[in-house]
Amino acid sequence: MQSHINIKMQFKCIIGILKFERKKKQKVCIYLTAKANDFLDYAKVSKKIKKYYKKEQFLTLEESLE
Repeated sequence: MQSHINIKMQFKCIIGILKFERKKKQKVCIYLTAKANDFLDYAKVSKKIKKYYKKEQFLTLEESLE
């Protein structure tokens, strides 16, 4: 059985190159479509994405997508 989910989420995290950007959390919007041959748990996927962004503190959005 193939599973398909669409995730739209917003949260605040540290992202930016300049010093002032990295002092205050900024709103990030994530839109994700995922397919798998097994069950996908929407809540677990969302939680992992949010945790990943808050932990890494990327310099650019493009870097976060690699």
